[in-house]
Amino acid sequence: MTALPASAGRAGLIVLALAAIGPARLPAQAASSPPILRLPVSVRAAGLGGAGVGLSGDASSVFINPSGLATIRHIAIEGTIQRYGDGTWETMGAGAFRLLQFDFGGGYHYMRFNDSSATKDNFSWAGSGVYRFGIIALGSSVRYVSEQDSSGAVRRSAGIDGGIGLHFFDLMTLAFAVRNLGQWSVNGKPLDMPVSSRLGFTFNFVDPQESARLLGTMEVAWTKGEPRRTMLGLEAGVVIADVGIVARAGYGARPEDPSDKKASLGGSLVLTRATIDYAWQPHAGFGGDAHRLGLRFTL
Repeated sequence: MTALPASAGRAGLIVLALAAIGPARLPAQAASSPPILRLPVSVRAAGLGGAGVGLSGDASSVFINPSGLATIRHIAIEGTIQRYGDGTWETMGAGAFRLLQFDFGGGYHYMRFNDSSATKDNFSWAGSGVYRFGIIALGSSVRYVSEQDSSGAVRRSAGIDGGIGLHFFDLMTLAFAVRNLGQWSVNGKPLDMPVSSRLGFTFNFVDPQESARLLGTMEVAWTKGEPRRTMLGLEAGVVIADVGIVARAGYGARPEDPSDKKASLGGSLVLTRATIDYAWQPHAGFGGDAHRLGLRFTL
């Protein structure tokens, strides 16, 4: 087995140290954070119980963990759509590209609530940059969030996300991300954007370049003023000649109620460079179960 470079060991210690420090610095949380900040964003992550920090190579990493963009080869595009039982709509679109040792990405995330809601909509966009050297990737995002109520009043705030990822070839990823650092008000009363620290680990039990697929992921999240949450996910499938099916299952606490743990299911249809994703989450709020659809394209 090839020995890992010393820099990998030092970076691993940095990740673990940041994870240990993160939760201790979290003060009490107000109860008015925009709902859009609590959603899984990625359909793939939704099917894995909400665990997404350890995933990489998807454009939605701009919202989850910017260092996850580091494994994109050329370009990645992703979009999702969701209609909830009470009439609320949610969409997301993101794209990213690689330039030498850098990756850049951006995306939007939008929710339109039903007519009876006190909130009209939530909107967020993010722009990310990542630098990769060896197996180590360092990334940061600027995140903008706005919330409009039913009277037309708008509040806007922004913050900074940061992430570090250790990508051990195609075998495994150890990642740590902190969201909503350095917040400031753009317009109106500041939004409550709770600081959230997440530590994730993803492991491929088989070579993903072969026909079989078997991946496991685990994530621990600390959000200020809330109990620690743990999420587990597993995906397995078969892809032959770049066409195949992958199934997913996950289990973990919901961000809106950390004491309530739920299972989730999902799957993907792989069609060469395009992947169609589906995820089901029970009792996801906004009128019942959530059925999410997504499309990913990589080149």
